[in-house]
Amino acid sequence: MTNSPSVYVIVLTYNMREVARRCLHSLQGLNYPHHQVVVVDNASSDGTEEMVREDFPALPLIQTGGNHGYTGGNNRGIEYALAQGAQYVLLLNPDTVLANPNFIGEMVEYLEANPRVGIAGPRVFFREAGVVQNTVLFPPGLWRSIVHWVRYRINPRFAESSGETVVDASVLNGVCVMLRAECLRRTGLLDENIFMYIEDADLDYRAHQHGWRVQYLPIDSVIHQQKAEGYHMTSLVSFLLKRNSVYYLCKIGKRLDAWGYAILSLLVLAARGLLTFKIREHAVFCRKLAAAYRQILLGQKPDAAFGPPYGQPNQ
Repeated sequence: MTNSPSVYVIVLTYNMREVARRCLHSLQGLNYPHHQVVVVDNASSDGTEEMVREDFPALPLIQTGGNHGYTGGNNRGIEYALAQGAQYVLLLNPDTVLANPNFIGEMVEYLEANPRVGIAGPRVFFREAGVVQNTVLFPPGLWRSIVHWVRYRINPRFAESSGETVVDASVLNGVCVMLRAECLRRTGLLDENIFMYIEDADLDYRAHQHGWRVQYLPIDSVIHQQKAEGYHMTSLVSFLLKRNSVYYLCKIGKRLDAWGYAILSLLVLAARGLLTFKIREHAVFCRKLAAAYRQILLGQKPDAAFGPPYGQPNQ
């Protein structure tokens, strides 16, 4: 592409040295004339910063000085990219490797031809090439959660929309997503009250409110080498998904929905604890989650200090 728009690729890391190394090595194969990979490190203690400086000395490295989560870390990268004159910002998980060297150019070509699309996500493969990860998601909601739970039990593939056609999406998974700079300036950056998870729903909601389209594009991009562990019902991931869903619903004015979602999720967790004979584990989790819900439903911001048994999570 002649006079190609500038694209800044933000790779956020936190204690994922070897995972990040694989990602950055693969990105050296990108075939787009006007891109810049930027590494943001959330104060890793495993030598990630030293690895980047030694193995990739040409890449800009932003050290945030603390674990500010997916939102805070990526915002530092976005701010840097916008200050450098980026026309597009690509947020990319570090646990990815390049599958299509041309995907940035293909996405930019589409976005240049469709100026009302503010956020776009390509086709992402899950753990191996050819296995598509569904990245077209639904925003949190009480009745939506109930309906989807029932329909998922009937047909686990009912909601898969990452196919061969362009799709207008309510929410795009943030594993690999391209943001138009103009859209970011108008809608604002990621909400740093959300440490991670559901921040994509919040950003996409604000984009829609400002008249931007959010679209999935059937363009092969990366392989998402997501870890297999850490997604059980009483995990930090589960805690953040539920807590941030209630925060999101309150933020957009759906307080009744937020109360219903909070109550139902606690009842389901308690029931699962009884059925799986993990009563103590689920009781501890429910108490912690109920305290977080109460804080948000009373109008306070989510607490960034997770404490035992979670500590500081990876992004």
